[in-house]
Amino acid sequence: MSLSSKALLLTLASLASAQYGPGGSYGPSGGGGDSSNPFSGGGSQFGGFDIASFLNQREKILIAHGVLASLAFVILFPTGSILIRLASFPGLWLVHGLFQLFAYVVYIAAFGIGVWFVKNIPVSLLDHYHPVIGIVVFCLLFFQPILGLMHHYQFKKYSRRTLWSYGHLWLGRIVITLGMINGGLGMLLATDTGYFVPSRGQKIAYGVVAGIMWLLWMFSAIIGERRRARARKSPDSSARKEQYA
Repeated sequence: MSLSSKALLLTLASLASAQYGPGGSYGPSGGGGDSSNPFSGGGSQFGGFDIASFLNQREKILIAHGVLASLAFVILFPTGSILIRLASFPGLWLVHGLFQLFAYVVYIAAFGIGVWFVKNIPVSLLDHYHPVIGIVVFCLLFFQPILGLMHHYQFKKYSRRTLWSYGHLWLGRIVITLGMINGGLGMLLATDTGYFVPSRGQKIAYGVVAGIMWLLWMFSAIIGERRRARARKSPDSSARKEQYA
């Protein structure tokens, strides 16, 4: 199971056990199972809702959600950004755009699965930062392809960066960073609940992979800016100007 999907699974289990289990806001007042285990005895039914069965039946869906979201923000988006900074060939901007659009579609699929899951669980998750950040990121990503196209056409016209360019650059940096952080926040939320806490190894694995990709991405941005500065000073820079936009 991917880390982000497991984090969501843990959160749902703990929330449901707190609200629908024995002594919870919507559960029976007492008796009927071990209160320390939300899936034992009478605790397996939360106000008529079988949370254990629900999660087991939809485990593959949760895995798909986590895998797709992690693939988009930890692998695809950073790789596409690294590509535009370090590669050099005709039509690079188009390859970059198509690559990022593919990553966007992957996240749309992950987001859709997440929305479906939230709507089918009788516990509100919208007052927690993990799904809220996911919604914010989804909304912000809508503007990124638009800003990218405007940046491209304005750069061709003026041979320099415009407001559209900086909007595209910084929105991308903010959104990708938020997407990476959100996976860690999901694991932190799961840890805070005290139920089925992610292992130390799982936390380290996610942090290491996301951290390495973020550092590589920032390193490529620095190299790209240096190349761009040199290209502007070069006599033949006009022939390659879009590669250093």
